[in-house]
Amino acid sequence: MPQTLPFWFIRDGAKLIQCSKDDFDKAIIEGKSIKYSGYANKKCERIAEQLEESRMALLAKLDLPPKFRAVITKPRNVLEVQVIQVDDPQFWVKESKLPKYQI
Repeated sequence: MPQTLPFWFIRDGAKLIQCSKDDFDKAIIEGKSIKYSGYANKKCERIAEQLEESRMALLAKLDLPPKFRAVITKPRNVLEVQVIQVDDPQFWVKESKLPKYQI
């Protein structure tokens, strides 16, 4: 079964405009609302949608600290969604093998 390819969208009101990855990253940096359609499962996609709503609410605040604004307008931070299953006995084993923990 072939996997579906990721799709990048920029929100324009209620419409979704499909775009290239470069345009998508530029929209994130500019603080526009986006939708990514390439998550592993529906649960991750729902969580990402909720995170996008809260990101846009934060970006609307004028008194947001510049360092925090920079973090939530970095494309990699916006797209990374990690769902931790409480009953996954191998979670910490898998987590410890990630490059961010390697010295």
